[in-house]
Amino acid sequence: MIQAGVALFVALLVAAAVVAVAARRLAVPYVTLLAALGAAVGPLLAGHTPHVGHTLILFVLLPGLLFEAALGLEWRHLAGHLVEVAVLATLGILLTTAVIAALGHAALGLPLAVAVLFGAAVAPTDPVAVVATFRRIGVPVRLLTLVEAESLANDGTGIVVFGIALAAIASPAVGLGTAVLDFVRLTAGGIAVGAALGAALSLLTQRIDDAEVEMTLTAIAAYGGYLLGEELHVSGILCVVAAGVVVGNVGRPRGMSAATQAAVTTLWGYVAFLLNAVVFVLIGATVPWMVLGHNLGLVLAGVAVALLARAAAVYGLFALLRPLGRPISLAWQHLLVWGGLRGAVALALLLSIAPDARGLSTVRALVYGVVLTSILVQGSTVAWVARRLLPELTLGSGRPGGPDPAPGAAAGPG
Repeated sequence: MIQAGVALFVALLVAAAVVAVAARRLAVPYVTLLAALGAAVGPLLAGHTPHVGHTLILFVLLPGLLFEAALGLEWRHLAGHLVEVAVLATLGILLTTAVIAALGHAALGLPLAVAVLFGAAVAPTDPVAVVATFRRIGVPVRLLTLVEAESLANDGTGIVVFGIALAAIASPAVGLGTAVLDFVRLTAGGIAVGAALGAALSLLTQRIDDAEVEMTLTAIAAYGGYLLGEELHVSGILCVVAAGVVVGNVGRPRGMSAATQAAVTTLWGYVAFLLNAVVFVLIGATVPWMVLGHNLGLVLAGVAVALLARAAAVYGLFALLRPLGRPISLAWQHLLVWGGLRGAVALALLLSIAPDARGLSTVRALVYGVVLTSILVQGSTVAWVARRLLPELTLGSGRPGGPDPAPGAAAGPG
């Protein structure tokens, strides 16, 4: 068994390397090719892979993926979008989940509890493919930051909503008021604990000049942060995100040498690369292909419902923010809708559902169908859509993001 696991791990490394090279040469998002590979080899791997359980997902995959993204988020770019990010990551997640649940129950015939779980699983967006593409074509830094920050924040709140929905299925007596209080407690508590942990580790980093120790401290922030949050009965994932933002904006620039900063960036870049490969390839071996095939019409309808719910959240919430003096152009809103891919977090939540969970096989097929379709279709066309919505973009600029538009231009009234 151990030898088979090691062989699978080596095969994943080979696949990840080959896909990465192909993605760069074809100018296709890396995650898009990974998803295609997982879909292609999944039936061949079925029955030959170790069980990927709830513990592995929550303790290994998600903390590493989210900490790496949080570590690279610059506060100076995020500060101007805090209101938008907060609204999209809280009300946006709740509205998306509610719309999907309502349509899933009324139009798709899903039991209400199952429809809510489906909505919670696909409500979080994944920025990996979109951010890589936006950097390549040079979109404005403000738009790039908005996409990345919103996705990072709604990953945490989406996981909280998913956990509450899963608990509600197990205990139907849980009321709406209790669920709302749990959401506030888990969310606010996770952010507070994570920020405190990030601040403490940042102070420690400033007093140490040892690259290996400082890299270890970042690992403590990621995985220790998750354990600490869970131990204190708040969101461990949001604790990881908050700790990553603080360490990335305080501990790294103020306490690390240039060489150590480069080493930390390389370390976590590789961790994210590897974890994405594991998630997107192994999911192909766990998805119920027979159920997916037998419910193809339902899955396609689920894809349409998920996209409609994303549009309702983005257009509806930005319409409410507009009178408050926070306009975002329609072009940017269109990109936020079309670029709202579902990815690693939705897949990880999917894998956390027990394979033999009664009545949830349809959710597994729906979630995988939405994720695969969004990555393959939206992920491969988002650059084309962006260049037509923002004609000032230049392909192959090599910049991490283009210049911000003048006030009132791209970010102003649309």
